[in-house]
Amino acid sequence: MFDYATVHMLGRATSDAVYSTAEDGRIVKAVFTIACNVPIQRNNERVTKTIYRVVMVIGPYANYVNKCQDEAGLKGRLINVVGIMDDEKYIENGEDRYREVTRVSPSGFIKIMDRRSRHDD
Repeated sequence: MFDYATVHMLGRATSDAVYSTAEDGRIVKAVFTIACNVPIQRNNERVTKTIYRVVMVIGPYANYVNKCQDEAGLKGRLINVVGIMDDEKYIENGEDRYREVTRVSPSGFIKIMDRRSRHDD
């Protein structure tokens, strides 16, 4: 049995997703970053800190992200994510690097909502 750290985030996409495809052209992975506002206590005052998290969407949800991005773009949209904390290995300048990601697989959840309305300012 495995233990997983489940993550539930609500934030806005900072850019459109980048996709990875299989040899047959199917989208297998979408990666993007969201900005989440987190309330913290500083000097006995409640303030907000913005954190940025990389979201990696795999499987059928990657197609969902692609469809939503094609319809109205992804940047700036409010996104609700439930996933698992994970590390992703990638290569930068010929060196192996790792980054923390929130992985949304078929056992997770993602909902992309409409853009910010004029009443949200």
